[in-house]
Formats: sequence, structure tokens, C-alpha cells
Amino acid sequence: MSNKYPFVEDTLSKKLQAGTGLSVDCLTCRRKATLEIAELVKRLGPDRGCLHWDLIKVIYCHQCRAAGRDDLTLQFTNHALTPEERSRRKPCP
Repeated sequence: MSNKYPFVEDTLSKKLQAGTGLSVDCLTCRRKATLEIAELVKRLGPDRGCLHWDLIKVIYCHQCRAAGRDDLTLQFTNHALTPEERSRRKPCP
């Protein structure tokens, strides 16, 4: 991670490089999930945006969709790495 300012994480590849995390909460059924950024890069591509309005187009709550409820009331949360996590982190390929 570099010290470039302003620090911008607007694509999945930048998020993977920075080593930060992302979780999603369904506001309808209260389910929570931690997303694997490397897996999202494989499935959606490195240039896919990682902001709310980019991800809401491709991620939905499976349980709410199966029950016929609104499946797009999602909240995405960015997670920064602690210094301990950063020291244990392996560089991305």
C-alpha cells in the first residue's frame, strides 16, 4: 500500500491491492456476509466498481429473493486492516 493522496478505492482491483475488506447486510432479513474480494475480482472483473451503486446491480439477498421479498435493501460496509492484519497479509498476485 502506498502513501498516495487522496487514497481512492473505487474498483475491486484497488480494494484487493489495498487489502481492505467488504461486508454486506440485508436490511430486510438481517442476514450478514463478508465478501471475498479476490473471488469478486474473478467473477466480476478487476475494473468493476466497488461502491454501493456498482455492487447493488450484481449482489442481492438469496434468502429474500427466494421468499419473494425485496432483495435489494442491502448495506455495504468497508473494512480497513489493522496494523496486525497488515503485517500478516500476503501480497496479492
